Amino acid sequence: MQQVREFSKRARPDPTNAETVERWSQDLGSAISRLASEPTVEHEVGLAQAYVRAGILDQAYEHFARAARLDARESAAWEGLARIWRDWGFPDIGLGNAHRAVWAVPLSPSAHNTLGTILQNLGKGREARAQFAQAFALDPTAAYAHNNMCYSWLMEANADAAATACGRALAIDSSLVPARNNLALARAINGDLAGAAEIFGEAGGEAAAQYNLGIVYLSQRRYSAAAAAFDRAALLQPALAMAGARARQARQHAAVAPDVEGGNHERR
Repeated sequence: MQQVREFSKRARPDPTNAETVERWSQDLGSAISRLASEPTVEHEVGLAQAYVRAGILDQAYEHFARAARLDARESAAWEGLARIWRDWGFPDIGLGNAHRAVWAVPLSPSAHNTLGTILQNLGKGREARAQFAQAFALDPTAAYAHNNMCYSWLMEANADAAATACGRALAIDSSLVPARNNLALARAINGDLAGAAEIFGEAGGEAAAQYNLGIVYLSQRRYSAAAAAFDRAALLQPALAMAGARARQARQHAAVAPDVEGGNHERR
């Protein structure tokens, strides 16, 4: 648990102007009150999710873990633990929790999607896509699962398959910004830089541009350049938590595989 606390320090908000957590976060304060008045597994999970929204992941971890101990079939608790490990950059540790979430509720599209993201971060694209496919088979409106499928194909530089998946995501939810960005990346990989720039321009912002550039570099297996781009995105927009996670992911790849000079768009 001390390790958990250390991993979480960077993400914890600084409530220096508040006497209590409840005062600087009404959402969190309400969740704390609900659990205090009615200590149920559901309220344990609710409080954990409120801590996640507040960026206090060590406390979120403790409450997800407590909920899982109280009810081993509480899928949301296992899924929450898996996501925390994933976002801390340790998907290998979160893998068992993700499998338990699916075991607890096999028909949960969210659990299958989370397992897919863990597998994708571990470089198991084929297995990840099987989980994303299961997620949107269970919930045809799961635009997020189509978007994750799109991202998975991007990581293998299969721009055509990525564009198809992103198109499906946007057909369900035209406001899904990650899917728009991934569609732009697919066009960039296919050489349509003007089309990509047009889509990126709709979202705007230098931080987002650097983040998306990092994704392009990842797909080209230019891991050092990807890490640098993600670092710039995190510096420009500290709230962009995934930039730091992607930078760690890129460095992990760089440690085991050499960069491809100038990029490589062939599928692996």
